[in-house]
Amino acid sequence: MGSTETKAFVLAGVIMKPLLSGRQTNGQFCLLENISEGNTKTPIHVHADDDETIYVIEGELTAVVAGEPRQLTAGQSIFLQRGVPHQLMNVSGGSARYILIDTPAIFDKFLEEAGHEFRQGEAIVPPTQEEVDRLQSASRKFGITLLPDWPAEN
Repeated sequence: MGSTETKAFVLAGVIMKPLLSGRQTNGQFCLLENISEGNTKTPIHVHADDDETIYVIEGELTAVVAGEPRQLTAGQSIFLQRGVPHQLMNVSGGSARYILIDTPAIFDKFLEEAGHEFRQGEAIVPPTQEEVDRLQSASRKFGITLLPDWPAEN
């Protein structure tokens, strides 16, 4: 896809691989391929300075936008506008693969700080307290406000 970057990261239990970085698009957008093996939830959050577009390739996701859930299956997409609280969940128990486009490109830099580098064969487990702390710290730096109720108690 024109990317020489192959490093993937893990954030909130999701494997995220940058396909095009903000450096490659002059900051206009970044493009990531994300994989959730099931039972993942991003924090409920609000972006101040960037919009996200999600396109589901395989599986299904639930996007909760301003408190309203919307089921997304393969071939469907959703626009997540800055300033509007949202959350992405894969509670299907099955794998989901989806594209995330962030405009302008902020999310790729956030991911490098908030996530950790994925190691081949790594078991993806719920975030540790250290990972939650790192995500909270990076969120403030990149204009992302995390709202209560995450991580949810199981």
